[in-house]
Amino acid sequence: MASRRGGCGPEFERALVPQYTAHGGIRFASRRRRALPWQELLLLCALVALVALAYVLLTAEFAATPTLAILSPASDATMAAGAVTVSVRVENANRLIAEQGAHLHYYLDVEPPTTPGRPALTPSSSCFSTPEASHTWRLTASGRHLLSVQLVRANDTPLSPAVVATVNVRVLASTSAAAAAPAAPAPKPSASGC
Repeated sequence: MASRRGGCGPEFERALVPQYTAHGGIRFASRRRRALPWQELLLLCALVALVALAYVLLTAEFAATPTLAILSPASDATMAAGAVTVSVRVENANRLIAEQGAHLHYYLDVEPPTTPGRPALTPSSSCFSTPEASHTWRLTASGRHLLSVQLVRANDTPLSPAVVATVNVRVLASTSAAAAAPAAPAPKPSASGC
Protein backbone atom coordinates (compact mmCIF):
# COMPACT_ATOMS: atom_id res chain seq x y z
CA MET A 1 0.00 0.00 0.00
CA ALA A 2 2.48 2.53 -1.13
CA SER A 3 1.27 5.95 -2.09
CA ARG A 4 2.93 9.08 -3.34
CA ARG A 5 2.51 12.26 -1.40
CA GLY A 6 3.09 15.63 -2.98
CA GLY A 7 6.12 17.80 -2.26
CA CYS A 8 8.67 14.99 -2.08
CA GLY A 9 9.64 14.69 -5.73
CA PRO A 10 10.10 11.50 -7.73
CA GLU A 11 13.16 10.37 -5.77
CA PHE A 12 11.19 9.66 -2.61
CA GLU A 13 8.43 7.18 -2.03
CA ARG A 14 6.18 6.88 1.02
CA ALA A 15 5.24 3.47 2.27
CA LEU A 16 2.75 2.66 5.00
CA VAL A 17 4.40 0.44 7.58
CA PRO A 18 2.47 -1.27 10.39
CA GLN A 19 3.58 -0.31 13.90
CA TYR A 20 2.30 -1.81 17.12
CA THR A 21 1.33 0.58 19.89
CA ALA A 22 1.87 0.09 23.64
CA HIS A 23 -1.88 -0.60 24.15
CA GLY A 24 -1.89 -3.52 21.67
CA GLY A 25 -3.27 -1.50 18.79
CA ILE A 26 -1.92 -1.21 15.28
CA ARG A 27 -1.37 2.00 13.50
CA PHE A 28 0.12 2.64 10.07
CA ALA A 29 2.97 5.07 9.95
CA SER A 30 4.53 6.61 6.92
CA ARG A 31 8.22 5.89 6.27
CA ARG A 32 10.28 7.45 3.55
CA ARG A 33 12.34 5.23 1.26
CA ARG A 34 14.85 6.86 -0.97
CA ALA A 35 15.05 5.47 -4.51
CA LEU A 36 18.33 5.63 -6.49
CA PRO A 37 18.09 8.64 -8.81
CA TRP A 38 19.24 8.26 -12.43
CA GLN A 39 22.06 10.78 -11.84
CA GLU A 40 23.62 8.60 -9.16
CA LEU A 41 23.26 5.51 -11.35
CA LEU A 42 24.96 7.33 -14.23
CA LEU A 43 27.79 8.47 -11.95
CA LEU A 44 28.25 4.92 -10.66
CA CYS A 45 28.46 3.57 -14.23
CA ALA A 46 31.01 6.24 -15.19
CA LEU A 47 33.11 5.41 -12.13
CA VAL A 48 33.08 1.69 -12.96
CA ALA A 49 34.09 2.45 -16.57
CA LEU A 50 36.94 4.70 -15.38
CA VAL A 51 38.27 2.01 -13.03
CA ALA A 52 38.08 -0.58 -15.84
CA LEU A 53 39.95 1.74 -18.24
CA ALA A 54 42.67 2.45 -15.66
CA TYR A 55 43.07 -1.28 -15.06
CA VAL A 56 43.44 -1.99 -18.78
CA LEU A 57 45.97 0.83 -19.28
CA LEU A 58 48.06 -0.14 -16.26
CA THR A 59 47.97 -3.81 -17.19
CA ALA A 60 49.07 -2.98 -20.74
CA GLU A 61 51.96 -0.84 -19.43
CA PHE A 62 53.25 -3.56 -17.13
CA ALA A 63 52.52 -6.50 -19.42
CA ALA A 64 53.86 -5.03 -22.67
CA THR A 65 57.03 -6.74 -23.86
CA PRO A 66 59.92 -4.35 -24.50
CA THR A 67 61.05 -4.10 -28.11
CA LEU A 68 64.30 -2.92 -29.65
CA ALA A 69 64.96 -1.87 -33.25
CA ILE A 70 68.15 -0.65 -34.92
CA LEU A 71 67.29 2.51 -36.84
CA SER A 72 70.72 2.94 -38.44
CA PRO A 73 72.74 1.61 -40.10
CA ALA A 74 70.37 -0.37 -42.30
CA SER A 75 70.82 -4.11 -42.50
CA ASP A 76 73.25 -5.17 -45.26
CA ALA A 77 74.41 -1.56 -45.72
CA THR A 78 77.74 -0.93 -47.44
CA MET A 79 79.90 1.85 -46.03
CA ALA A 80 83.40 3.24 -45.99
CA ALA A 81 85.77 2.43 -43.15
CA GLY A 82 85.52 4.81 -40.21
CA ALA A 83 82.95 5.83 -37.63
CA VAL A 84 79.64 3.98 -37.70
CA THR A 85 76.92 5.13 -35.35
CA VAL A 86 74.36 2.54 -34.28
CA SER A 87 71.06 4.23 -33.37
CA VAL A 88 68.21 2.33 -31.76
CA ARG A 89 64.58 2.75 -30.74
CA VAL A 90 63.45 1.12 -27.49
CA GLU A 91 59.74 0.74 -26.78
CA ASN A 92 57.74 -0.46 -23.75
CA ALA A 93 60.77 -0.23 -21.46
CA ASN A 94 60.32 3.12 -19.69
CA ARG A 95 59.54 1.49 -16.35
CA LEU A 96 62.46 -0.95 -16.67
CA ILE A 97 64.89 1.86 -17.49
CA ALA A 98 63.65 4.41 -14.94
CA GLU A 99 62.92 2.16 -11.96
CA GLN A 100 65.16 -0.85 -12.46
CA GLY A 101 68.25 0.58 -14.18
CA ALA A 102 67.91 -1.36 -17.42
CA HIS A 103 70.36 -0.23 -20.11
CA LEU A 104 71.77 -1.19 -23.50
CA HIS A 105 74.76 -3.30 -24.50
CA TYR A 106 76.18 -2.59 -27.96
CA TYR A 107 78.13 -5.50 -29.49
CA LEU A 108 80.61 -5.58 -32.38
CA ASP A 109 81.34 -8.81 -34.28
CA VAL A 110 80.06 -11.14 -31.52
CA GLU A 111 76.73 -12.83 -30.88
CA PRO A 112 75.06 -11.22 -27.84
CA PRO A 113 75.02 -13.58 -24.83
CA THR A 114 71.37 -14.31 -24.01
CA THR A 115 71.56 -16.99 -21.30
CA PRO A 116 69.00 -16.06 -18.59
CA GLY A 117 70.56 -15.23 -15.25
CA ARG A 118 74.11 -14.95 -16.63
CA PRO A 119 75.73 -11.57 -17.38
CA ALA A 120 75.55 -10.60 -21.06
CA LEU A 121 79.19 -9.53 -21.15
CA THR A 122 81.89 -10.05 -23.75
CA PRO A 123 85.46 -8.69 -24.00
CA SER A 124 85.49 -4.90 -23.62
CA SER A 125 86.68 -4.32 -27.19
CA SER A 126 83.49 -5.95 -28.53
CA CYS A 127 80.93 -4.61 -26.05
CA PHE A 128 79.89 -1.19 -24.81
CA SER A 129 77.35 -0.56 -22.03
CA THR A 130 75.30 2.65 -21.87
CA PRO A 131 71.76 3.96 -21.28
CA GLU A 132 72.04 6.02 -24.49
CA ALA A 133 70.09 5.18 -27.66
CA SER A 134 73.19 5.38 -29.86
CA HIS A 135 76.83 4.38 -29.86
CA THR A 136 79.65 4.95 -32.38
CA TRP A 137 82.05 2.17 -33.35
CA ARG A 138 85.30 2.66 -35.33
CA LEU A 139 85.22 0.11 -38.15
CA THR A 140 88.65 0.06 -39.83
CA ALA A 141 88.79 -3.53 -41.05
CA SER A 142 87.11 -4.18 -44.38
CA GLY A 143 84.56 -6.96 -44.73
CA ARG A 144 81.35 -7.95 -42.98
CA HIS A 145 80.64 -6.80 -39.44
CA LEU A 146 77.87 -7.84 -37.06
CA LEU A 147 76.35 -4.97 -35.02
CA SER A 148 74.01 -6.00 -32.20
CA VAL A 149 72.23 -4.27 -29.33
CA GLN A 150 70.62 -5.89 -26.29
CA LEU A 151 68.43 -4.46 -23.52
CA VAL A 152 69.72 -5.82 -20.19
CA ARG A 153 68.87 -5.45 -16.50
CA ALA A 154 70.92 -3.33 -14.09
CA ASN A 155 72.98 -6.42 -13.18
CA ASP A 156 73.82 -6.93 -16.91
CA THR A 157 71.70 -10.08 -17.26
CA PRO A 158 69.43 -10.40 -20.30
CA LEU A 159 65.69 -9.99 -20.04
CA SER A 160 63.60 -13.10 -20.51
CA PRO A 161 62.85 -13.37 -23.35
CA ALA A 162 65.99 -11.61 -24.57
CA VAL A 163 65.45 -8.26 -26.30
CA VAL A 164 68.07 -8.13 -29.07
CA ALA A 165 68.42 -6.41 -32.46
CA THR A 166 71.12 -7.23 -35.00
CA VAL A 167 72.27 -5.92 -38.40
CA ASN A 168 75.09 -6.93 -40.73
CA VAL A 169 77.08 -4.25 -42.53
CA ARG A 170 79.83 -4.40 -45.13
CA VAL A 171 82.81 -2.09 -44.77
CA LEU A 172 84.81 -1.25 -47.88
CA ALA A 173 88.60 -1.30 -47.84
CA SER A 174 90.05 2.05 -46.87
CA THR A 175 91.89 4.23 -49.37
CA SER A 176 95.67 4.66 -49.20
CA ALA A 177 95.39 8.02 -47.39
CA ALA A 178 93.11 6.54 -44.77
CA ALA A 179 95.36 3.49 -44.43
CA ALA A 180 98.32 5.73 -43.58
CA ALA A 181 96.36 7.39 -40.77
CA PRO A 182 96.78 5.89 -37.30
CA ALA A 183 94.03 3.52 -36.19
CA ALA A 184 91.36 4.96 -33.92
CA PRO A 185 91.57 3.87 -30.29
CA ALA A 186 89.22 1.13 -29.13
CA PRO A 187 86.15 2.31 -27.20
CA LYS A 188 86.63 2.70 -23.46
CA PRO A 189 85.11 -0.09 -21.37
CA SER A 190 82.04 0.92 -19.41
CA ALA A 191 81.69 0.88 -15.65
CA SER A 192 79.89 -2.48 -15.86
CA GLY A 193 82.97 -4.18 -17.33
CA CYS A 194 81.26 -4.90 -20.63
